[in-house]
Order: sequence, then C-alpha cells, then structure tokens
Amino acid sequence: MARDPDEARYDGPVLDDLREIRSLSKAFARYFAHGAPRLLALQLGLALAARSMAGSPTLVELWILVGIVIYWPLQEWFLHAYLLHMRPRTLAGRRIDPLAARVHRAHHRAPWSAQATFLPVKVLLLLIPLNFAFWWLAMPTRAASLTGIVGFTLAAMIYEWIHYLTHTGYRPRGRWYRRVWKNHRLHHFKSERNWYAFTAPWVDVAMGTSPDPSEVPTSPTVRSLGIDG
Repeated sequence: MARDPDEARYDGPVLDDLREIRSLSKAFARYFAHGAPRLLALQLGLALAARSMAGSPTLVELWILVGIVIYWPLQEWFLHAYLLHMRPRTLAGRRIDPLAARVHRAHHRAPWSAQATFLPVKVLLLLIPLNFAFWWLAMPTRAASLTGIVGFTLAAMIYEWIHYLTHTGYRPRGRWYRRVWKNHRLHHFKSERNWYAFTAPWVDVAMGTSPDPSEVPTSPTVRSLGIDG
C-alpha cells in the first residue's frame, strides 16, 4: 500500500534540528518559519479584525473566553491520549490510522525534528472551517461567534508555541514552564503512557497520569509507541 506523502515527509532525516535553538529570540524567529503558526496567525488576525467591527464586548463573551480557558487543557489531554496515541485498527476491512496519529508517532521517533512537531497544515485546513462553523452556529450573536474564534485560535497558537519550545534547546526558567518542560520530556523519554497534559500539568494529576518518575520504569516503546513503521 502506498504511503500518504504527508506521512512520509515526517519520517525522513532531521532536517531542522530544534536542539540548535537555545534562545527565545531565535525560537520566536523560527516559530513563524513553519506553516501551522503562520496559518493560525492569519486566522487570528482576520478574526480580531472582524471582531473589532462587531461592537462593544459583552459579559457573554467574557464567559466564552473563561470556558475556553477551562476546556482547552482538558481537550489537550483527551486528544493526546486517545487520538494522537491511537493505534491503527481495521474496521470492515479498512485500515483506520488518522494522519494526526501517524505524524505523532513520527514525532516520538524524531522528537527534535521540526517537521513533526507542529500540527500538519492539512489537518489545520480541515479544522479551521469546522471551528468557524461551530462558533457561528453555536453562539447567539456574530460578536460572540467571533470572540469564540479569537479565543480558540489564540489557545491553539499558545499550545503550538509551548509545545515547539519544549522541543528546542532552550532551557526553562519559570516554575510553570519548568514543570511543563519536565513532564513533556518524561512523556517522550520515560513513558508514553503518562504525562499527556501540556499547558495545564494539573490535568495529569487529576487523570492519574502524573506518577512519581522514580517509580516508573523506562518504557521500551517510548520512541516507537509499540508500532513498527
């Protein structure tokens, strides 16, 4: 069976080694050299411009943003645990293996490679119209819809930035970022079955996936996720 070309491009040599990035300024400059951050920045700019022409903010919009702040870390955990770590399966004779899961396996195999660190542009091009449609249909006003799009897009950009930064050679300084950095390194190099959370490490505590690292044996499948090829 021919491989998806988008999958293949993540399985090659490390062409853009993130370990070479050791400062925030260099990290920031390289961040926008990639398709996903540029696409999200474009979406955010357009949504902000549209929202600025939709009238004064309301209390409803404040609660929308609060809801996104609460929901986003939970989404990170569940999508990481159940979609990105989804094993290929066969249903009615058809192999089910989403691109997001294939790219994530490539990311575990080559954690320093920029190619597999960001969300695939193909996936974003599918998610963006779905995101717009959800907020447009679910919210009572155009302003509220645009606020939801702004908040969700900003959350995605923050996630992409922090995830990317943890895979660079930049060393953490602040207490929160040190914890995020440590947990994500443990997920990649200690056990792929723990430390799924990202921007909110407390979610791992709540879900029981933040054990004492000294009590967790190093998984022999932490790089392959137990799947060959």
